[in-house]
Amino acid sequence: MDKNKVELILKEYSRLYTCAVSDAIDELGLEPGFIDAGIRPIWPGARMVGFAGTMKMILSDEPLDRNIIARMVKFIKIVPKFPIICIDMCGEMTAAGLGQSTSRILQGLGFKGGLVDGAVRDIPQVTNLKFPIFARGIVCSSIRSRMIIDMDSVMQPIKCGERIINPGDLIFGDINGVVIVNSNKIENVLEKAKAIISTDKWWFEQLENGRDPSEIEKEKPLP
Repeated sequence: MDKNKVELILKEYSRLYTCAVSDAIDELGLEPGFIDAGIRPIWPGARMVGFAGTMKMILSDEPLDRNIIARMVKFIKIVPKFPIICIDMCGEMTAAGLGQSTSRILQGLGFKGGLVDGAVRDIPQVTNLKFPIFARGIVCSSIRSRMIIDMDSVMQPIKCGERIINPGDLIFGDINGVVIVNSNKIENVLEKAKAIISTDKWWFEQLENGRDPSEIEKEKPLP
């Protein structure tokens, strides 16, 4: 898919909301895409849409990796365009997967946000950056002597909120949560979600005009 088409698709998704996208996935009979309610935006109004770049962090009592930046650069070189960093913390909440420094670096490199199945930190600073992060919780501790990046997991399938995320899947987050769209179904889901939103708007118009909901449903089922 060429860059112009990708940009257009992202622009169209950015006009939607995650509920419609999740409903579209359901209506198409695809594997559910919504991530569980435990993962929330860490600052009000955070929204993100982009393509998954994946990694895991694993437990380690090693001192802070002196080559952490080099490892991140290696990761960044192979992520898709318009990336969102997706981090599987392997069920651990003992250290922050993202904070102010990593967010600033990623934002400067063009990342559109972060999805962390685990904890994050430096909330005031990240909020000031307006870097969208969706995470399971907040903790003040760093990964130093607690966790390291598992380089074998970079750009491999990971699990987040019981959903499998493959590199290149579309990640969409807003106030309602996060939904994952399989990379092979992005356009199909987009068109279905737009149709659902159109039906929603039509229903609201009919209700505003005072029509009986049971009569409206006969004409067009509630989306």
